[in-house]
Amino acid sequence: MSEFKTIETQEEFDAMVKARLTSELEKYADYEQLKTRVTELETENGSLKSAAEATKTAISERDSKIADFEKKVASYETATLRTRIALANGLPYDLADRLVGDDEASLTADAERLAGMLKPVEPTAPLKTTEPAIDGANTGIRSMLQELKGE
Repeated sequence: MSEFKTIETQEEFDAMVKARLTSELEKYADYEQLKTRVTELETENGSLKSAAEATKTAISERDSKIADFEKKVASYETATLRTRIALANGLPYDLADRLVGDDEASLTADAERLAGMLKPVEPTAPLKTTEPAIDGANTGIRSMLQELKGE
């Protein structure tokens, strides 16, 4: 640094201040460029944040749709499994929805238990009709023949 010099006039003071201001302005000459670049970067940052939020929303919607589809597929697979097990155990199609269980083994056990309750009953022959046949002149003869046969 130079030695201290006393300022005696206003012109000397102005000249020294002007020299000092110009040296400081030269130091920060790119301030305006930096200011515009900061503004551009802030705008770009805002648009990137909004794009990130939109992407996050789209991903969450997609994930919820995937979860719904997985639920539907699981319910269809369970319904198919119930139907297959019910038909394999001789249960009617309508009773397939009544089977209870989470896996194939529990559904099979329930179907076997339900099939055991629904044992087929031996069909009984229909009873002989007790109504007299009304067909005309031969009714007397027919009733006599039926009584001879033991029917």
